[in-house]
Amino acid sequence: MSVSLILNERAIARNRVGELPDLPPAVAIVYPTQGGPFEVEQVRTRGQRWFGKARPCYVVDLSDHRRQAAVTKTPLTCSNGGHRFQATIDVGFRVQDPARVVERNVRDALAVVYGYLTDRIRLCAARFSVIEATSAQLAINQELDRQIQLSEGITIYYCKVQMEPDEAAARYVKELEEAQWRSQLGAHAHRAKLGEVRSEVEIEDFRAAARRQREQQERAALAGDRLDFEQLIREFLARHPEQTSQALEQLARVREAEAAQWDVREQRDAEMTRYLIQHGVIREVDLPWLRQGRLGPDAVSRTAGVLAPSNPSPQIAPGTSPHPPVHQAPAPVALQGGGAVQWGGSAAPPASAPSGGLVPVYLVLDTSVASSGSVTELGNMLRSMQTALAGSPDVASALRLSVITYNNGADVVLPLTEVSWRTGVPGLITTPGCRYRPVLRRLTDLVPMETERLKQQVQRVLRPVVFFLAVGQAEDDVEWPTAHADLMAHTYHPHLVACAIGQDPVRVAQRLASRPELGIAAVESADTNQSVAQFSVLVQQTLLHLGRTALAGRMELRLDCPQGLRPVAGEY
Repeated sequence: MSVSLILNERAIARNRVGELPDLPPAVAIVYPTQGGPFEVEQVRTRGQRWFGKARPCYVVDLSDHRRQAAVTKTPLTCSNGGHRFQATIDVGFRVQDPARVVERNVRDALAVVYGYLTDRIRLCAARFSVIEATSAQLAINQELDRQIQLSEGITIYYCKVQMEPDEAAARYVKELEEAQWRSQLGAHAHRAKLGEVRSEVEIEDFRAAARRQREQQERAALAGDRLDFEQLIREFLARHPEQTSQALEQLARVREAEAAQWDVREQRDAEMTRYLIQHGVIREVDLPWLRQGRLGPDAVSRTAGVLAPSNPSPQIAPGTSPHPPVHQAPAPVALQGGGAVQWGGSAAPPASAPSGGLVPVYLVLDTSVASSGSVTELGNMLRSMQTALAGSPDVASALRLSVITYNNGADVVLPLTEVSWRTGVPGLITTPGCRYRPVLRRLTDLVPMETERLKQQVQRVLRPVVFFLAVGQAEDDVEWPTAHADLMAHTYHPHLVACAIGQDPVRVAQRLASRPELGIAAVESADTNQSVAQFSVLVQQTLLHLGRTALAGRMELRLDCPQGLRPVAGEY
């Protein structure tokens, strides 16, 4: 479909204009001139007199034109470049400069008008996403809501554009909206489920509180009663009367067991009495209830009464008569397990438990870039240490462990604590920088403060121990010795065990260790991961031995270097 504004393809004589078919009511007669611009003669009605009847001319349609069309050939890509709009154009246009129309030889006005409009719509669509079709439509209509004069001599006096996503984009928008709806419904369902769970939890908490209160009331009610087996049976039958037969059977078995125990005790008492008579401790004449054949559970107590005279005399010497006229025992008799006899006025007090001590231990680990390949081994070291100490709770009770990492700074990743299975193993990460001064300053602050705190909690605190693992080269090699000297000069200075496994390990270990015999270095050409594993073995063995000696009230710091590590000042 096209709209031809020039009604004759070739110039015709002026007097033949009326012969053109379907001549519109408003036309313009355009005369070509030689070497000059076109001349325009406008004729409004057909009855007007013609001038220059034989002069060649072109007839240009001046009518208003309205057309509607869909933009299909020009892609209207949205802002993300992956989806497109589709547009429908309702446009009105007319000729504003007939001479320019003839000069430009505009045969099809729609090509000119639609070309201009689609270009403007395409630029506008590129600013909006596929879900903003309404906003894109409003923007392009605001831009085209004016008189637009084209260079071809045509004026667009009306234009309305309707934009919407194309078929593929519409499916995308629909799926996106459905996904949002499902997300909202899921959120509502989640909140509803949370409300139900909270309600159930509150109800269960209320029931548990009621059960605890009821149990407390029952315990308070039974506090003044004597809880023997018969009383327990009565309480059980009061709650479960349907199980009376089972309760009576259980009571009968208990009575049988008590009777059997009574017989055993009576036989044991009789044997003990006979033993005392045979060895001359007591006389049969002093026990009238024995001659009558009555030996009950209070036989020993009655015997003890006989054996407690007011005026004790010396024991019977060997070879004398076992039945003297007047026999008095030297002291009361206490019966021990197995029939053994202990003489004396009272039982000896048990031996006092050995006094012990508590050792604070600080594990200082290098987490600089030099240790980046050994992070896994360092983590395994911490887990193995937890397993060793938690598996020996007596040893762990004599130790308090803290883990400090250092790189460019120092961080306490595990505060001073007693290690158990519930102790959380900290995760380790490496960062740039390797400076000793921050961690030595941190130890100078922590060790005295935490030692004083422990002294307020336990009776005896032994000197702290620091295990210092050095992998990277210190960037503050000039500064850290001052911090080291401050730490060693403190009243609570620790024993510092230094293990160096990086470059120049002997020199680093000698400078860090508090004493030469506490310096440990890796052997030459040792693998870093293997050296870390050996350091883990060294620390575990030392801690277990240190904890055992602390339980005995002394401190013995013994370093047994495993294969791959060596002392820098001889074996210690």
